[in-house]
Amino acid sequence: MSAHHGHDHPPRSAWDKLGIFASAACLVHCLALPLLIPLLPALALIPHTGVHALLLVPVVLLSLLALLPGYRRHRSRYVGVAAIAGVSLCSIAVGAEALFHIESLDVPFTVAGGLLLVSAHWVNLRRMRSQTDLQACPA
Repeated sequence: MSAHHGHDHPPRSAWDKLGIFASAACLVHCLALPLLIPLLPALALIPHTGVHALLLVPVVLLSLLALLPGYRRHRSRYVGVAAIAGVSLCSIAVGAEALFHIESLDVPFTVAGGLLLVSAHWVNLRRMRSQTDLQACPA
């Protein structure tokens, strides 16, 4: 068993899959929470800005863990640009709401950023798999 596939570290594809899940969770939260608040008054006790900030942390960390090593390997400009744009849009949404109380950017920026991050992780996952397949083929 090589050190690359040991049990100490998850495979690179796991980071992308977790990144897709985290980005999708932000999308679901952003789109579903306004519908759920009237139904579940307990959710109103959680500050919306705090939830976004808490969700942003794993999204950024998972993006760094998955996309940076992938980008270094396959150099896909789309992955780099989509990741930077996605993290930036999500960060702007959180910052605008937390610092300036501008809530109108929340949904469009978070949805656009989340979709960009999901697509960046998806393309990264596919590029990494195709490179692994090419390296496994005998020359």
